[in-house]
Amino acid sequence: MKKAIIYSFLVVLAACTTNKKLPKAPKENDRTSSAMPVPVAKPMVVAIKSRYLLKDSSAVRVYMEMDIENLKKEQVVQQLNDNFRFNWLLQPDYGIRERLGSGKIDLSEQNVETKGGKIMVSFEIPRPKNLAKGLLLTEVFQLEDSKKSNNDLVIDFNGTRINDRFGIYIGNLSMPVFRNYINKTDSFQVKSVLSHPRELYLIRYKNDFNPAQSPMATSVRPSIANLTIEETIKIQTNTPIKLTHEGLYQMVEDTNSTSTGFGFMLVDERYPRLTRPETLVKPLIYMSTSQEIKAVNDNPNAKQALDKFFLAITDGNQMVSKKIIKNYYHRIEEANRLFTSYKEGWKTDKGMVYTILGPPNKVQRSRDREVWVYAQNTNFSEIIFTFNRKPNQFTENFYELVRYPEYQAYWFPFVEAWRTGNVVD
Repeated sequence: MKKAIIYSFLVVLAACTTNKKLPKAPKENDRTSSAMPVPVAKPMVVAIKSRYLLKDSSAVRVYMEMDIENLKKEQVVQQLNDNFRFNWLLQPDYGIRERLGSGKIDLSEQNVETKGGKIMVSFEIPRPKNLAKGLLLTEVFQLEDSKKSNNDLVIDFNGTRINDRFGIYIGNLSMPVFRNYINKTDSFQVKSVLSHPRELYLIRYKNDFNPAQSPMATSVRPSIANLTIEETIKIQTNTPIKLTHEGLYQMVEDTNSTSTGFGFMLVDERYPRLTRPETLVKPLIYMSTSQEIKAVNDNPNAKQALDKFFLAITDGNQMVSKKIIKNYYHRIEEANRLFTSYKEGWKTDKGMVYTILGPPNKVQRSRDREVWVYAQNTNFSEIIFTFNRKPNQFTENFYELVRYPEYQAYWFPFVEAWRTGNVVD
């Protein structure tokens, strides 16, 4: 078994709210404090995502999306160069430290872009000959304190799936999106690195998928049941596209061969937030009894069902109810943002665990497995969740939880903490 690389910094899971203490303003009559300089917080990397597109037979274009705190809006490139060094290393696989290529990532106005508070960087690496897949390791080195933030990305140099060669570009962005959903208000284009014109197809499916089963479930149902095709649309690359029907879409090159397509969801303009009462009631399944869920589902008024549920579990305490609602649906929003694939993020196994327990303290990754570790505290010993990668016709990166009845001893106390308002997001 290949040794897994352990990353204390998880690229897609470092997106939780942090509590920050702001420096107090000096009092007018306090000459000493007013004379003291206020320390300036240095930029710090919080999260990294990455993806790639094959350019041609000699090169691969890599894209990074970063959350960086304390970064001013002006002179972004200069701040990045003053505070960080970016490097890459290509090796055959996890645990195989054979250097196939390495280099420094130079930043300039031509390969750095900002959008929605995120920093996007693109760079190219040479494409090795006779290598089917490789592991790209990217390191962001913080100059002031020598802290390193790492990101790993498996590259299929054969370009098996369509999203190895084509990306979705929204608006005027010059880099493809990293998420698996498009808001209905967005116009987008499908493009390759070299913008070669192609005719592709979008298949729309009916997508009322079930939420994840509990970590203690002994009989696991199939992740994807029978799919019903509702529409097939012919599209052209490099041409603006505007879709109107929400649902699950699959981009393919041939409608007779859909096993290696790319799936994404078309969602309403507020997603990843859930705002409609009929959608807000569904995630309650993770913190409810079967009788409570039946009562919620039997009520034709979704808003009334929500109110009754939260007031019932808090004995009518409106302040506690509001606190639970705020924190719980923030976790649901984060799960949607992080884990949406062919179904909403909160419905995935990762989304379920993230919703109830929050982000893990440590993640161990290999090519086909991801292990989430929650650190020991005063109430629990270390908790470990193992997710096995299960590729499907929509994505290479779908993971299923390995379930055990023994999780019950940990799971129910966390659920009870939610129901009593003792979880702080």
